[in-house]
Amino acid sequence: MNQGSPLHLVPAPAARPWKTRALGSALAAAPPGAAPAVVMLREAQPSYGLVAFLKATSLPWVRPTEDGQNLENALAVEPAESAPLVSGSVAVSGSVLHPASYSTRIGAYTAQMLEPFQVRPLRAGDTEPLSWPWDIEVNSRWFQSHMPWAGLVFSGANVTGLLAAVRTDAGVVESFDALITTGAPITESVRSRATTQATALNSVDFSLEYHFGADACGVYSGADRFRVPLATLLGPALVKDVDFSRHDVAGVDLDMLGLTPFQHLALTFPLVHTWDGGRGLALRQTAVAERS
Repeated sequence: MNQGSPLHLVPAPAARPWKTRALGSALAAAPPGAAPAVVMLREAQPSYGLVAFLKATSLPWVRPTEDGQNLENALAVEPAESAPLVSGSVAVSGSVLHPASYSTRIGAYTAQMLEPFQVRPLRAGDTEPLSWPWDIEVNSRWFQSHMPWAGLVFSGANVTGLLAAVRTDAGVVESFDALITTGAPITESVRSRATTQATALNSVDFSLEYHFGADACGVYSGADRFRVPLATLLGPALVKDVDFSRHDVAGVDLDMLGLTPFQHLALTFPLVHTWDGGRGLALRQTAVAERS
C-alpha cells in the first residue's frame, strides 16, 4: 500500500479485535512523523465500534494481501459482486451542532436519532468491553474532560456504534455512527420517520444504509464498503452550497424539508433489500457530484 509517511504498525492479532486500552496506548506511542495503522489478521472481524473509531480518526485498518507479501487497507478495498452477508444490517450516522457551553449534553441527539429504528443505547465506554451504563450526564462530563475530540463506544440490544464529540469554532459537534442488527427491513415509513427526525433535530447531516458486510459480531475483513444507501440528508449549512440548476439524477428523489431558511435537502435512493453490486454507492456519488 502507498503511504506518504512511514507506517507505525500496531498489531491487533485477535480474531475479533475490540477498541481496548492497550490498543489506544500503542497507537498513542507512534513516533513523530510516523502514521499509525492497526494491522489485523486477514480474516479478522473487528467490532463495529472499533471500525467506526478508526474511520473517525482516519486510522488505516491494515491486513496482509492475499499472497501475504504486502499490506493493504481493508477499509479501502473495493466491494466485489458477491457480499459476505445475504441479509443486511442497518448503518445509520448523523451529526448535530451544539453550543460550546457546560450546559451542552452529549448523547441525547444520538439516542433520539435511533428511536425510529426501535433501538437505544444501554452501555458506553471509551474501551471495550464497555464499562458503564449509558447516562447522558456521565457521558457529557467525560466528553468535557476530553476535548477537543473524543469518542465513546456504545451498545444496546441489537445496536452498537461510536458516539463522538469535537469542539470547533462554531460549537461542539456531536456525531454518531451505529450498526443496527435487528434484522428488520427498512420500510418507506421507517425511512420517512428517520429523515423527519433528522430534520426536526436540525442535523448537520444524516445517512441511512444497508450494510451487507457487518453483523452483530463485527465487520467482515475488507467488507465495510458493502453498503447500499437508502437516504442522505444535508443540513442548511451544507444546502447553501448546492447548485440546484443541475439536472436531477435518475433513481434519486430530492426533497426540501423544513422551513426557509432552515431547510434540509433529503436524497432518497431505491428501497432495495439485497446487495446491489455497488450501484447505489455509484448513484449517491453521482448525485452528490451533480449538486456540488
